Amino acid sequence: MVPDKNSSLDEMQGDGGEFALWLKPESEVYDILKRIIDRLAADFGAPVFEPHITLASGIRMPVDEMVGRLESVAKSADPMTLYLGDTDFRDSFYRSLFVRIAPNDALLALRERSLREFRLDHEPYLPHISLMYKEIDSGKKMQIIERVGKRFDLVFIPDKIHLVRVSGPAETWHELLHVPLVAH
Repeated sequence: MVPDKNSSLDEMQGDGGEFALWLKPESEVYDILKRIIDRLAADFGAPVFEPHITLASGIRMPVDEMVGRLESVAKSADPMTLYLGDTDFRDSFYRSLFVRIAPNDALLALRERSLREFRLDHEPYLPHISLMYKEIDSGKKMQIIERVGKRFDLVFIPDKIHLVRVSGPAETWHELLHVPLVAH
């Protein structure tokens, strides 16, 4: 377990609200996606956030309990390579504009283990990396896709699971800690 340098001791010890588990791309893929997210946020008045794939969300329990559960999930992970694909959109704030991630057995198994370990409901899963959180009409989203690209042929290998506090607006979300995926 590696605490994030910006996390407070109070957050690490107390009940800090709602949390999520993320996989984040590293280095070049992170930089490419972050530039797009930041540009779209500036152009459309949308929130700024980090590129990520949500494994599980809606986690509400003391941080010390989450740490043990997270370490258990990370130890059971199989190595995985994640492939970014088509750009898409939904009529949903948090899935307003995103890049699909090709599902694979290792990713789906990690999600299932995360849901079981954190006692969360199993909902339909659409692995993706959001590019923008904003309610705008479909026509405008299609124009944005033409601008940013219809397809992202990018690949990354996640090496950590990140525990992120996601209470409040996206601009206030921040990582509390991350745990290495042991299979790497």
